[in-house]
Amino acid sequence: MSAVAVGFVVCASLGDPVLLHMGAWLLLHSLCLMGGFLVHEVAHVLGMKVFRGVTHVAVGFTAARFSVTPIGRLYGWQIAVIAVFGPGAACAVGALLACFAPGSLLQYWFLLHSAFLLPVFGDGQALITGLKNRNHGFTLRTPETTTRVT
Repeated sequence: MSAVAVGFVVCASLGDPVLLHMGAWLLLHSLCLMGGFLVHEVAHVLGMKVFRGVTHVAVGFTAARFSVTPIGRLYGWQIAVIAVFGPGAACAVGALLACFAPGSLLQYWFLLHSAFLLPVFGDGQALITGLKNRNHGFTLRTPETTTRVT
């Protein structure tokens, strides 16, 4: 999507102001879309570094998805906190954009990350699991081999 936007901007800069405006708008919005996911995942990693139980971070990605997974040992409440860090950071950036550029609509690319706390998404599932088992320890190896330790 960004490549299309860059193409629009380059072609439009040769003379068509309407195409230039459209290309710049598309580029800006696609950068905010990607920036929202970058802020989200970096905040998860920073949250993982707060807790000493995380020894490694597994990075997974496909064409449509990017995720980070802690490896180590955490309590449920720590899992819940880490789950909130990602969407929370993206929403904080969205709130700042809303304050400084209220008419731009760019803030919604960041504020929409609050939806990732719904139970159908990994962050929402981690939040619920963490809250339900807040005093239990978990050994986190990979997403497929996570075990609860009582």
